[in-house]
Amino acid sequence: MPSAIRSGRFIAAHPDCVFDRKPSIVLDTVVVHTMEGTLQGTIAFFAQGKDQRPVPTAAHYCVGREGDVVQMVPDEKKCYHAGNYNSRSIGIEHEVRIDPWPVRRNKDGSVKAPPFPAGEYPEAMLQASAEVVRVLCEKYGIPKDREHVIGHSEVPGATHRDPGPGWEWEAYMAMVRDAPPRMDS
Repeated sequence: MPSAIRSGRFIAAHPDCVFDRKPSIVLDTVVVHTMEGTLQGTIAFFAQGKDQRPVPTAAHYCVGREGDVVQMVPDEKKCYHAGNYNSRSIGIEHEVRIDPWPVRRNKDGSVKAPPFPAGEYPEAMLQASAEVVRVLCEKYGIPKDREHVIGHSEVPGATHRDPGPGWEWEAYMAMVRDAPPRMDS
């Protein structure tokens, strides 16, 4: 299945993570998440079924730090990513970690460097994400505003903190409203 986003690719989440939406449901929200890990790790995690983890969560799109876009769940399908907003929303994960990485050690005992700094939101990732959100809003008639593009922490009843205090919503929403198409080679 091709990605809905021109610059992206499609890698299917495990079938245990994908559900039918009720036909009467209208998509009216985009939920912004952070992976709390790497793009490759998140793709591998969403490829696992319920026999490998208790709750088969996934997201529709994953956006890497360098602007890579991977769609994992078709827009018309539902996945578990945002509590009581799962049915009405599309979830987008970002290759960001809010908190410092846990200390990991190499075999020789030295500290293993984390893959990227915590709390960093790269411009290429934000621009690619804004393009995804802009396209989705236009495709589904979702208003490009903060009432309809929300953080995971803003879902009613949420227990999560993402996308974190470093996510600059005003600048991001300006990119969503005005993002020019990306020119990929």
